[in-house]
Amino acid sequence: MRIGGQICLGLSGVILVCGSGCVSMAEHDRVKARNRTLAAEKESLAQDLFDTRTANETLKSRVGVMERELGTKGELVTNLRSENEVLDEMRRLALTELERMGRQNFGDITIVGPKLPEPLHNALKAFADQHPSLVTYDAARGIVKWKADLLFPLGSDVVKEESLQPLREFTQVLSSPAASDFEVAVVGHTDNRPISRAETKQKHPTNWHLSAHRAISVGGALQKFNYSPDRIGVMGYGEYRPVASNGSDQGQSQNRRVDVYIIPKGILAESSASAKPTAKESVPAVRLAMPERG
Repeated sequence: MRIGGQICLGLSGVILVCGSGCVSMAEHDRVKARNRTLAAEKESLAQDLFDTRTANETLKSRVGVMERELGTKGELVTNLRSENEVLDEMRRLALTELERMGRQNFGDITIVGPKLPEPLHNALKAFADQHPSLVTYDAARGIVKWKADLLFPLGSDVVKEESLQPLREFTQVLSSPAASDFEVAVVGHTDNRPISRAETKQKHPTNWHLSAHRAISVGGALQKFNYSPDRIGVMGYGEYRPVASNGSDQGQSQNRRVDVYIIPKGILAESSASAKPTAKESVPAVRLAMPERG
């Protein structure tokens, strides 16, 4: 009985050991499987982290490039602003110098040289006699003086409708065979009253502008009536070449004028050229003369 009891106890111990061993192996397998899963998840997370860091570095690099480009563009804008300020200053100085020069009295333009051919002189004289209220003819200097008050409305550079026909007749004289060797310089003048009306000032900021614009309009009318534009020069002297005192209405009216100089072809180009005339040039004893500054 004792022996039998010991055997039973021994078998029970073996069974317990076997049972305990089986439980431990199953748990071990589960732990190993879980570890493999965790290892895979860790590897995946590590790859994700690597990819994220790579993308972050790429973004940082792009941000750096964009910041450098922005800095370059900022410098360019700064440089352009500086250049614009310099150009504005140069423009201001140029306008100041032009205004200073305009206030100086250079005297009127005169033609020194041969008189106009008799057929042309007679045609111009007859034209002036037909329109005594509109023009005067200075035969000594070859100038047809148009009264601006009759050519244009006050403060305007639009030729009046009633003045177009006389301009057409004048163009016919200039286009005649007697005038084939001549061209014209159209010179606008005003009185000394400053431009004051806002709507006029928008188009003609100063008397200089108004006088030049009126000269251009008369030149444009000549061209409209088939006078070649390469035979037309235009200038504007504003208020700075008066022929009468601006102290009276009559004097101011005389100063508001458009003078048309009939001059030999090429005179304006030759007078502005820096080179001296050569022996080959064939306009002797003809020049534009202006009094020297006082």
